[in-house]
Amino acid sequence: MEQHTIISVIGAGGKTTALLALARALSDCRVLLTTSTHICPVAPPDSRALLIDPEADALLDALAAPGIVCAGRAASDGKLGALAPGLFRQAVRAADVTLCEADGAHRLPLKLHRADEPVVPLESGLCLIVAGLSAWGQPVCEAVHRYDRNPDWARDPERRVGADKILYCVREAAAACRLPREKVRVWLNQADTPALYAQAAPLARILSAEGLGCRVGSLRYEPAALIDWVLSDM
Repeated sequence: MEQHTIISVIGAGGKTTALLALARALSDCRVLLTTSTHICPVAPPDSRALLIDPEADALLDALAAPGIVCAGRAASDGKLGALAPGLFRQAVRAADVTLCEADGAHRLPLKLHRADEPVVPLESGLCLIVAGLSAWGQPVCEAVHRYDRNPDWARDPERRVGADKILYCVREAAAACRLPREKVRVWLNQADTPALYAQAAPLARILSAEGLGCRVGSLRYEPAALIDWVLSDM
């Protein structure tokens, strides 16, 4: 892994789970777990330190030793917001790897983005897009955060999610992150049954053929599959 790597995670349907799985796998390194938007605080014992509104010296001291340091500014609803840009840059240089939640989805399995979303640091070495297969068969209004960004879906919010809509959300996220495709990975999450895995496998082949590295899996049952895949490319 390159020194001072940033891995940004966007999309829906398992972002926080993916971030925590990666953080634990990397916990022998100096890991900064933070956000460019909002994140739920990760307190000990799931992190070595949780710093809210930290001064630069305190944050850099915490990042001087191996382990997970979760840091951000106090935000509404008990969440953390983004560190100030200058402090973020200092912290990235102090950490071996930075894991950045760069999107929000209100706990829905899919998402479309406003023009100002996602907030992916341009220095990111990798952007991981997560999409939740639990959306399959649900009305778009119940499964897709900001579904009304698509005019057709806004006119018919009861239309059901199928392969075409999952592909639409992933392609939209890949364009919105504004990184080269070689820096983008797609994890089709929540393949918690053989049937869902079989349904999703053709989508992974389609996206891979378009230059988006894509895998199908279940963070509930096999988080190691994501960890091994993502970290092997860093």
